Amino acid sequence: MVTIKDVAAHAGVAFKTVSRVVNNDPTVKSKNREKVLKSIEELGYRPNRAAQMTRRKKSGVVGFIADELLRVPYTFDLIRGAQDLAWKYNKELMVLNVNVNKFSVEGAVNHLFEHRAEGIIYAAMYHREVTLPPQFSDVPTVLANCYDSKDAYPSIVPDEQEAAREITTSMLSKGYKRIAFLNLNESIIAARLRKKGVEQAFADANEPQDNLIIESVIIDDGHKEHSIARKRAAELIKSFKPDAILCGQDPMAVEVYFVAQALGLQVGKDIGIGSFDDWDIIPSLVQPGLTTMALPHYEMGQWAFNYLLEERTDKVKEAARFTLVSRHSF
Repeated sequence: MVTIKDVAAHAGVAFKTVSRVVNNDPTVKSKNREKVLKSIEELGYRPNRAAQMTRRKKSGVVGFIADELLRVPYTFDLIRGAQDLAWKYNKELMVLNVNVNKFSVEGAVNHLFEHRAEGIIYAAMYHREVTLPPQFSDVPTVLANCYDSKDAYPSIVPDEQEAAREITTSMLSKGYKRIAFLNLNESIIAARLRKKGVEQAFADANEPQDNLIIESVIIDDGHKEHSIARKRAAELIKSFKPDAILCGQDPMAVEVYFVAQALGLQVGKDIGIGSFDDWDIIPSLVQPGLTTMALPHYEMGQWAFNYLLEERTDKVKEAARFTLVSRHSF
């Protein structure tokens, strides 16, 4: 078992220096801190959490409340971003998945209070507005992939409008002039902001709006949402005759690939297809690979954790940029 003395010897620093780094002493010189952290990683050293909690007032616990986050695979990157920093700075990330049926938000907060959480990251599955119980005001809290209606908490959300503007601009720059945007349900903020971004790209390029059509193809029938993307894509290809189709999410893009194939169109040659999300599995399912805007979930998780680590108090609302992942679909 690796001990703190082993880490000190490996890093070439004093025993007390390692102890100060492990306990997040801000007065440690950055050069020594990096040497110690590198040795901790290489040796696989893990501090005794129970002993630490008895020696210091702070628990080292950071809460992560995942509001139905575990339903969608790509949102795990929010947790991973925070977890990577928790390991680096010797914190324990306590993840609690909540939803209205199984575990209340209030119950999650109380559980974190029992473990003396130093701060809480509250993350939602979709970019949306949330209303938090008053207990959150008793502990430093930061929101990721969501924001509160009164701006009472700092938050970081995806820059949906800029992402839509960027990918549409990329399509236009490659010669695609007649674009159909199959959007998500416009009851969600991401869809409304992306619509603005697509329209902005056309305006910036002085392209006629007649060459753009935008439709919501995720329909809520009162019971559950369902997609009519395949049906509308086939109809629009025949009536509107777009040379490119932008999809609101990657699974929708897969449906459009199937439509193009059925109509004898070669993606990337006869018609361009773009999307949002960058689900890991999608590029391996379609050929040519799908060009898409990667959601900045990992970066948002890291930003939220750093906000708590730095003990900031400003009520900032940060916008995280997507990344354009270029493949060969347009």
